[in-house]
Amino acid sequence: MRRRDFLKQGLGTAAGLTLGSGLIVPPWVQAGDDDSRLPLQAGWVDDEIARVTWINSQSKPFLSQQNKDIRGTGKGKVTLLWKYFEEVTGNPLVPHLQEIGDCVSHAFGLGVDILTAVQMLMHNKPERWVAKAATEIIYAGSRIEIGNGKVGYGDGSMGTWAGEFINKWGVLHRKRYLGGKYDYTEYSGQVARTLGRKGVPDALEPLCRLHPVKTASICRSWSECRDAIANGHLVCMCSSVGFKTRGGRDKDGFLTPSRRPWMHAMLIAGADDKYKRPGGLIINSWGSNWVYGPKRHGQPEGSFWADASVIDRGLRQGDSIAISAYLGYPRLDLDYRFW
Repeated sequence: MRRRDFLKQGLGTAAGLTLGSGLIVPPWVQAGDDDSRLPLQAGWVDDEIARVTWINSQSKPFLSQQNKDIRGTGKGKVTLLWKYFEEVTGNPLVPHLQEIGDCVSHAFGLGVDILTAVQMLMHNKPERWVAKAATEIIYAGSRIEIGNGKVGYGDGSMGTWAGEFINKWGVLHRKRYLGGKYDYTEYSGQVARTLGRKGVPDALEPLCRLHPVKTASICRSWSECRDAIANGHLVCMCSSVGFKTRGGRDKDGFLTPSRRPWMHAMLIAGADDKYKRPGGLIINSWGSNWVYGPKRHGQPEGSFWADASVIDRGLRQGDSIAISAYLGYPRLDLDYRFW
């Protein structure tokens, strides 16, 4: 592990705090600006300086700099990537239920899971489904191995940090390791918080490096997101965009944006650019029952559609990451049999 000294300690838990220049760490948010039923965990860290530092360290930090052949390929298409996950596992997708402010790791962990399934079915590769990604490892690695402990003892992480970790360090699956000394078969918020202050155990770092995601790039617009999804890539939206939950999803399966910031990370796992109301399917990490209402395309519980313009606003904040198992985001021909 590298540089585990923390710059800040003793963050409060009653309200979001600002650390240094522009770094905001909200420990939790409420369920919409007109609905305070539950304290729902968030945990996206907004740090402009850290983003700029990350951008300057990359040769091609933006999705727009990658393979240009994918541009426009999602226009007018419907792409439902979570269906691949359900086909591979043989079960409906069950959303994660985070216990602390580790939403970034849940968005990326589920993204890796779906990405794996997409790759298996798209290319008929001789791979087998092993297990889901261990979100605790992504959380720890993003905060310590990449973020160098900048967040301190508060919860939270950044999209760029998580993207770099799964790209350069890799991921671990939900399994037991080293004779059971390390057990990540079941998610634990407490384990995530502990590792988030210490980093990935040294003995597990070589195992992480066996399973990297080849490309992680900043996605800055709806059109980029739509095209990425149409080519089998997942987008982890890390932003302050929030949504109203009172009344549930509308007749089209959408939630209305809220003026109250969520400071949250969620996974965009589908895009419908053909419907009268273009938008993306967002899978949250607050379990299955935090939202209700009409659904479309057999979407999972705990998910909702968001308008293209709303997603575009969130992506333009600059910390949302498109992930791909394929170097350079090559153009791919999807099997649309699911829809």
